[in-house]
Amino acid sequence: MRTNTIAQGWIALAGIVLIAVGLIGFIHNPLVGTGDALIPTGSVHNVIHVLTGLLALFIAFGTRGLQQANAVIGFGVLYAAIFIVVLLSPTLFGLFEFQANIFLHAIHLALAVVSLAVGYMARNQFAGALNSRVSA
Repeated sequence: MRTNTIAQGWIALAGIVLIAVGLIGFIHNPLVGTGDALIPTGSVHNVIHVLTGLLALFIAFGTRGLQQANAVIGFGVLYAAIFIVVLLSPTLFGLFEFQANIFLHAIHLALAVVSLAVGYMARNQFAGALNSRVSA
């Protein structure tokens, strides 16, 4: 049984965007990539974007129901941790070639907050639907 929910839509969109940003980061452009880009990323950072994008797509299309809602919450927790760690160490302890800037911090925080909110909304919606079935 496949359900198209806001959680699935959100995490699929996040996955597609993360993969696209990760791949575009390997091509010199003014938005994402080398140190002179609006959002500076290096090779390792780009690979992390692609990997977390793939994780998001797995959550979107490899899970459903309560499992999907919980996975979206987990994704939000992951990006909250990324936000905090990269805020404390803008080069991720020397792993990143370029320091994270305010735009990157805002994106990490937005991914965390929206994923947590959507995941909790989906979990509450799923729990409400289960309670309705049990009551009937």
